[in-house]
Amino acid sequence: MKKRIGQLLLLAAFVMAFSMAMPVQQVFASGNGEKGRTGSAPAGGVQFKTAKKNGFVIGFANGYIGNTWRAQFIDDIEKGAEKYKSSGVLKRIDIANSPADVSQQLTQLNSLINSDIDALMIDPVSPTSLGPIIQAAKAKGILVVITNDAAAYAGTYCFVGNNHPIWTIEPEWIAQKLNGKGDIVMVHGLPGNIGDQLRIDDATAVLKKYPNINVLASVPGKWSPSVAQQEMTTILSTYKKIDAVLTQDVMPMGIIQAFANAGRKPVLMTGDYTFDFLRKWKELGLDSISITYDPAYGFNALGLTLRILQGKALKDGVLQENPLDATLKNAILFDPAYVITNEAQPNASWMKTLKFTEAISLEQALKLGEGQPDNAAIDRVLSEEQMDSYFK
Repeated sequence: MKKRIGQLLLLAAFVMAFSMAMPVQQVFASGNGEKGRTGSAPAGGVQFKTAKKNGFVIGFANGYIGNTWRAQFIDDIEKGAEKYKSSGVLKRIDIANSPADVSQQLTQLNSLINSDIDALMIDPVSPTSLGPIIQAAKAKGILVVITNDAAAYAGTYCFVGNNHPIWTIEPEWIAQKLNGKGDIVMVHGLPGNIGDQLRIDDATAVLKKYPNINVLASVPGKWSPSVAQQEMTTILSTYKKIDAVLTQDVMPMGIIQAFANAGRKPVLMTGDYTFDFLRKWKELGLDSISITYDPAYGFNALGLTLRILQGKALKDGVLQENPLDATLKNAILFDPAYVITNEAQPNASWMKTLKFTEAISLEQALKLGEGQPDNAAIDRVLSEEQMDSYFK
């Protein structure tokens, strides 16, 4: 209760402080790069303000830093920043990491918007806690971009990974492999995280088509191999017959270890896209599928953000419905870089709607991992040409 009261008081302070700020003059963009130029955001007629074409300053608030994926996510952003610095487009990027704490992230965001930035990129701890901060940023003429974990606010862009392919394709793959009948276990991610909830909703919708597939248990692995191992150990002690495990991201290695500790052979399972799992997949001769959720999404969002600051206009029809609010069309959803199966399936039905996605075999994936540490994720940033393809 005390923590909740503190959060509310902090939000109230933000609103009061910035409601007294001098309003930014809002003029619709001409896109010609003249001094004092403003650019229009996608919804609600809200603008950002910039007088530059290069040398931008970005504030980036990352909402979680608790696993190797997040470390690679930040590393990709920092590497991309160095590239854009060398070209002069970017002056600097200020990154603040929060340990999944709303109050701390709000404090960090408040600091960032008072540090003379041109754009604020946010991977939100909570999709509903940002209203006052976004209003404060807009009052200062700052472009606001949500990335990685979705949030729905008018006057912002939402450049995030597309969660839908992961647990629409993977449960469908399991259902086909089991011929529509069997007992399965779901090990999902971090409770309360919007990406995790979107995946659960997708998997639930797919499995409704298969009434003879029984979900024995659905447990949170919290995107942690050790937590997933603990949860799977409990499940294995309870159920003697398990036909498949539907899981995601960095958790399969923990699940495999739980099977080993129980003296049981791993069953049909969906996989991870870190190289330790891909190598274990081959070693054990598993039947698996892995759909990447790319650490590069943060870099991709940075590239699009810088182009918008330069006055480039998105093509008509590029913006999609926000994952959390279908009435708000302000999103670009980055599809996975790769769909990995034992043998590549480029003609699979699920490949038809994916953009810039490659279907590759396990052997191809392993070649991409040559020289990479076990905990690295298979990853691919969008090329500059691919990023340019979103713009007129």
